[in-house]
Amino acid sequence: MSGLLEAIIWIGGIGLLLGLAIGVANIFLEVKAHPIVQKVYDELPHFNCGACGTPGCMANAEEIVFKNQPLSSCKPGDQQMRNTIKKILDDYKAGKLDIKE
Repeated sequence: MSGLLEAIIWIGGIGLLLGLAIGVANIFLEVKAHPIVQKVYDELPHFNCGACGTPGCMANAEEIVFKNQPLSSCKPGDQQMRNTIKKILDDYKAGKLDIKE
């Protein structure tokens, strides 16, 4: 019975160490989205349907910001969403947004 208990302690300890290592790595290796991409993403409908030709809404937001993908590429989005995103992009280009990159 002590062999079983020893195995449980070893596996639990290894799991605890790996969990801590992942937690620390998550803090130091986090990849943050560009602030404008995040603002555009927040306005998208978050369906991740792929109708725009990208694998999800975050990828579509990156295409809209960096590759000038048309706002009409988001099929589930409505005109109000497009107008809001256009205003965000126009404000960013005009320097009206306080964005820390």
